Amino acid sequence: MPLKKHKFWTNITGILLIIAFLALAVHLGRIQLTDHEKYSRLARAQQCKKVELPARRGPILDRNGLALAESLQVESVYADPSEIEDISTAASRLSKVLKLNPVKLIKLLHKDKRFVWIKRKISDEELNAVAGLSLKGVYVKHEYHRFYPNGSLGSHILGFTNIDERGLEGIELAFDDVLSGEPGYKLINRDALQRQIITPDAEIRLPRHGNKVVLTIDANIQRLTEEELETACEKWKPLSATAVVMNPMNGEVLAMANYPTYDPNHFKKYPPYARRNLAITDSYEPGSLMKPIVLSGIFEYGLAKPDDVVFCDNGVAVIEGRRLRDTHGYGNLTISDIIAYSSNIGMAKVGLRMGNEKMYRYLKQFNFGEKTGIELPGEIGGVFRPLKQWSRKYSLISISIGHEIAVTPLQFINAFCCIPNGGQWVRPKITMATISTDDKRKRELQPVHDMKRVMSSDVARAIMNPILMKVVTDGTGENANLLEYEVAGKTGTSQKVQSDGSYAHDKHVGSFIAYAPAERPRICVLVMINEPQKGAYYGGTVAAPVVREVILRSLIYLGEEPARFKMAMQ
Repeated sequence: MPLKKHKFWTNITGILLIIAFLALAVHLGRIQLTDHEKYSRLARAQQCKKVELPARRGPILDRNGLALAESLQVESVYADPSEIEDISTAASRLSKVLKLNPVKLIKLLHKDKRFVWIKRKISDEELNAVAGLSLKGVYVKHEYHRFYPNGSLGSHILGFTNIDERGLEGIELAFDDVLSGEPGYKLINRDALQRQIITPDAEIRLPRHGNKVVLTIDANIQRLTEEELETACEKWKPLSATAVVMNPMNGEVLAMANYPTYDPNHFKKYPPYARRNLAITDSYEPGSLMKPIVLSGIFEYGLAKPDDVVFCDNGVAVIEGRRLRDTHGYGNLTISDIIAYSSNIGMAKVGLRMGNEKMYRYLKQFNFGEKTGIELPGEIGGVFRPLKQWSRKYSLISISIGHEIAVTPLQFINAFCCIPNGGQWVRPKITMATISTDDKRKRELQPVHDMKRVMSSDVARAIMNPILMKVVTDGTGENANLLEYEVAGKTGTSQKVQSDGSYAHDKHVGSFIAYAPAERPRICVLVMINEPQKGAYYGGTVAAPVVREVILRSLIYLGEEPARFKMAMQ
């Protein structure tokens, strides 16, 4: 009996062992076949650490190769909280050398994570201090920091990035994908104590650094434009001001400046309005700046000749029920003189000859009311109402003298450049090319549908050019006259529209636009001074001197021989 009982339990034990081994085999099979990838990932996570190799953001260069924005290598501090033995002590010591809140740091280190940032992009002094602590679980990682070596120069064009070097404004935002590159990685093996094991065959993928972006901006012209604009703003104390310098022949923007300005290295210290690129984000009624554009249409349709005489009512007139005034009382003026002396009365009478449909059709060619397509974020299209919203004759008079239409500074200089370049509307551009990080691949950036004819070359160069030269030599633009170069331009002074639609009597925009040399234009400059506070507000007073100095300094820099030397040699 005992023998039989012993044999029974032996069999039971054997059967249980067989079942156990079968269950274990099934479990092992499931691990190997079904859950293989799952456990492989867990093993790799314990044995390997994937370290990101950051990509260097590509630089932004001016047209001559000068770096306007670049990325420099810096160090950042991070921690693996699971490796820190005494969190309170570590937090206390780190907070002292990195100037951090110790309470917040303790909470951060108590998170159930294997990676937490302590402080990013630290100084060399902070790096040495952290290294001196020799804290287990606290590490240093290489990163890149965006740097603008010229401070505020071109800040509204360049924009800025966040701490992760993602573009937030300007070219940094518009070309973020081009500049960013692609990070790489390296797999590091670790032992049971999480110590690094150096292996020669460790998996690694090198980062692809970002491409370079080359702008049409000339840093020297940008700098002198900002200097002259700042000088004017210190004198007239305006609410804001904008200057744009363009090559009228190809639409390249050589400079774009705004006041107030900011330093993108410390952009958080400045209010949002100081970071606005007013050249593309804000629109104004152009006032008398609009007169040459409208007049070119009068000549295109053959509705007048430059020497036609118009009676200007001695400075006060009621036209189609609208009362108009001129700054000075004029009697008979030729159409050329109407522009030279900026007569609203004369221009209104001439503008009526076009009629609504011709006026609308002609101005629409210049893309008023539409974005120019410049490669910058935040551009608006201004205001140019559809023809069906025009009044029968009131709108015709208003637009002839630069009312009932709103333009951005860039939009207007782009339209005005059709005169110096011989009648072509050219889409403006601010980028020239992108270049790969190894300098082997260069892609020229060309705007789509970049050119169209909007006026004949005879009207642009043979008729409008002499008229605009007279504005500077004998008319309202005398403050832009230069001995060295012949300048052609137009003044503008507009009252600002209030929220109720009426015009403010104490808020003005003083503007001036000009190109030079008049017979062979190389640059066109527009300056708008918004709400000058020191008494004067006429464009010929507050804006023309800025344009004069920008033209003079730019042409000398570009090597343009002064006209008086040419005449002396003839």
